[in-house]
Amino acid sequence: MTESRIIGTVTRAGTPVADAFVWCAGPSGEFVAEVRTDPAGRYELYVVAGAWTLTAFAPGTDRVAHGAQVNGPGDMTLDFDLAG
Repeated sequence: MTESRIIGTVTRAGTPVADAFVWCAGPSGEFVAEVRTDPAGRYELYVVAGAWTLTAFAPGTDRVAHGAQVNGPGDMTLDFDLAG
């Protein structure tokens, strides 16, 4: 199995959000992983090729979801803005 990495930053109106949650769900909606952002709002998830749905949120914000199609090894950037 070859892994890829989804990396990104979670912000709220341009300001990094520390300790935000980023959830990863697989192609059929099953929960796969959860990570928290670092003090600069950054996160990283290791996944295999496939279709993933990432959802980010923090206390006092709505959940924001984005799809990610990972086709092979390497890094994919997926940022979130929770300003909604």
